[in-house]
Amino acid sequence: MTKIQIIQVREFSTDHVAMKKRLRSFLQEFRARKITRELVGDDEWSAELDDIEAEFSDAAVPGSELTYKDEVAIADRVRCLVAKRNRASGTAHLKDDDRKRLSPKEACMRAIMAPSEHWADEVAAALHAEMPWMGRATETAWHDLRRAARRGTPIKIQPLLLNGPPGIGKSAWTRSLAKRLKLPMGQSDAGAGGAGFEIAGVERGWGSSQPGRPVNLLLDHRIANPIFVVDEICKAGFEKSTSGRVFSLTEAMLGLMEPGSARAWNCPYFRVAFDMSHFSWLFTANQIDTVPEPFLSRCQIVEVQDISLAQLHDFAVRRGLEMKLSQEALEAVCEVLVMAPRMTGRRMSLRDAVRMLERAEALEGRPRLQ
Repeated sequence: MTKIQIIQVREFSTDHVAMKKRLRSFLQEFRARKITRELVGDDEWSAELDDIEAEFSDAAVPGSELTYKDEVAIADRVRCLVAKRNRASGTAHLKDDDRKRLSPKEACMRAIMAPSEHWADEVAAALHAEMPWMGRATETAWHDLRRAARRGTPIKIQPLLLNGPPGIGKSAWTRSLAKRLKLPMGQSDAGAGGAGFEIAGVERGWGSSQPGRPVNLLLDHRIANPIFVVDEICKAGFEKSTSGRVFSLTEAMLGLMEPGSARAWNCPYFRVAFDMSHFSWLFTANQIDTVPEPFLSRCQIVEVQDISLAQLHDFAVRRGLEMKLSQEALEAVCEVLVMAPRMTGRRMSLRDAVRMLERAEALEGRPRLQ
């Protein structure tokens, strides 16, 4: 099992009882040794006595007992040590619940590895058979999987932007990929309000302070290399906090996508560094004209073709069989897919096909009235 340190915190013992016990023992032993040497005298002390010094200098030596003043000094020293160790750990500023989530014992997380290049071939073949019109996206992911297998590194898809018409299954493809790779997946909609804060998180002191979804994904699953999908990145705009700070989703993503900065990305909420460099960042868009160039330059851009009627028909049949629909229901759905564009004047999408299949399933599952 490969483990990677993701949360950059250090572990120090802060057990007050154990620390006090150790300091008491040290002070008593130190005094006993000193008294023993004084009793023997420097003139009488020899090298042979060094080896058996401990036998003379135990806690029972008169004068080595600890006083009330010693106990107070030890307690003060322990408090000082604990405070310094907490500061050095990087979690002293956190509440107890948050400190537990970032426990140094859990700082290292399991990485999912690519077993072999043959495995990568099988994943790509299955993905292509399921959604052949997403062939270019599948090919790009396939090459990344084979590279990870050759290098013996954790599974990672380099930042990938799928650009194409709406309703062709770009998001469905990302979910299928995550399922086949057995990786946890997080998702956010860039077109929804507050998407930037959802991803980066909101620092403490604000009413809506919270960790970002990617950080929560790490802490919930304890997997070092999950997949995170941002839908409709073309709709990402600027957001404003209650304090008047202007925030851009695409600018926030730059630090997460760049390997160098991602290795020690500072979470605004926890104010602790996380290694986010093992994430697979996937984005979808209907057009990329509105996406800033610095963001695009960090992505593999794949232009996805529209789904053809034949491909839509094959998808409906395959999904209908998985749903155990009757032959009559399948034929009805396929007929509607052919006739609907002529009647409505618009193209049929994957969403339309899924909606029809779910409607057919609901109709077949209704109880018959007697």
